Amino acid sequence: MALILVIDDDGFYRSVVRRILEGEGHAVIEAENGYEGLSIYQEYGPALVITDMDMPGLHGGEVIRGLRALDQQVRIIAVSGISSFYDADLFHCGQELGADAVLRKLDSAQRIVAEAARLLADPPPAAEAA
Repeated sequence: MALILVIDDDGFYRSVVRRILEGEGHAVIEAENGYEGLSIYQEYGPALVITDMDMPGLHGGEVIRGLRALDQQVRIIAVSGISSFYDADLFHCGQELGADAVLRKLDSAQRIVAEAARLLADPPPAAEAA
């Protein structure tokens, strides 16, 4: 299975996602903020990153841009529980930021598993020739 990094300032949400993904056989590492998340990504190079969009310090958009600067092929799921996120076109918003998928924190465990499986099954796009 895959190594997955969960970046979120909400420890409860991190633990819930960890249990869900470990139940599917994945190894999960956690970061409580964007700075720590980028550092852990550089150290371990997980196959998938799930990052909160609304965190103090380095917010999710900056994390996504930082991850893309490190590795254009990294698979990223953006998550948020803020109410304005519900009203936006989540897929479009996620695409603009560089996420491969966008989830709400209230989405079901099955949806988290399905999106993770989809992204891990899809080969990353080929890097463009320089």
